[in-house]
Amino acid sequence: MRYVSFVRLALTFAVVASALLAGAAPARAFCRTTTSKAPAGYNPAVSGCWTEGVPLAWTAQSIPYAVAAGASGQVSLADATRVADLAFSAWNAATCSGKPLGIHAFDDGPIAVPDAAEGDALAGWAYCSDISACNPAAHDVIVFDDVSWPYNDPVNTLALTTVTYGVDDGRIAEAYTEVNSAEHTLTTEEPPPAGSDAYDLQAVLTHEAGHFLGLAHATETTSIMYAYYQPGAIDLTPDDLDAICTVYPPQSSKGCACGVGDGGGGLAGGVLGLAMLALLRGRRRRG
Repeated sequence: MRYVSFVRLALTFAVVASALLAGAAPARAFCRTTTSKAPAGYNPAVSGCWTEGVPLAWTAQSIPYAVAAGASGQVSLADATRVADLAFSAWNAATCSGKPLGIHAFDDGPIAVPDAAEGDALAGWAYCSDISACNPAAHDVIVFDDVSWPYNDPVNTLALTTVTYGVDDGRIAEAYTEVNSAEHTLTTEEPPPAGSDAYDLQAVLTHEAGHFLGLAHATETTSIMYAYYQPGAIDLTPDDLDAICTVYPPQSSKGCACGVGDGGGGLAGGVLGLAMLALLRGRRRRG
């Protein structure tokens, strides 16, 4: 199966003010990332979910994630791992009508990863070797870009998740999360210290974990998956629970399995993430 391109989504910071929300359409709750890229500047908070294409999802029930072994000059590997575990645990703990979620993300330990140039992230990583086992190289890899932020965008992106997926069937193959530690100060304290200008890493990674699972930016302003950074937003809302239970309903059994198939085509990718906007500027969505 070919690896062709990538989808990227970003998380953005903006102050939530009633004046900015006045023109927003009524929220349809959650949105899913699809195989069809939305037009540049598309904002689900205004226009609703982008629904063209096939929705993305993992087919394996157990998916590993890992923090890059180098972590960050701001955040130690131990703290980064602890916070990542909390972020993914928020989604793992979701129940659907009292039953456990049909997917489980697990910490596979620190991983040494090469620097990924924009547009070439994880291009050589294989997803499944056969239908009976999961390839441990298929991770959501979390890296900190301490030296520079390699993306040129009008807004200051806080984090970005690149997802590789089947062009025709929407099967997610791998993910790559970058945190902009070059331009922003991060905190692992929860809640963030009062009066601090540091960004809440747990809130950022909880949002990015939703992208890893195939969710797009939500229309509901209180959702974890809303496109704009909200300090302390670490608990799933009813909208987030509705989203994750729709994509991964309870399964009769759990295990390590990959659906291979021919996918009907190659793999492509998309980007999801978090960015920062100036105070009271108009809302924009990256990706």
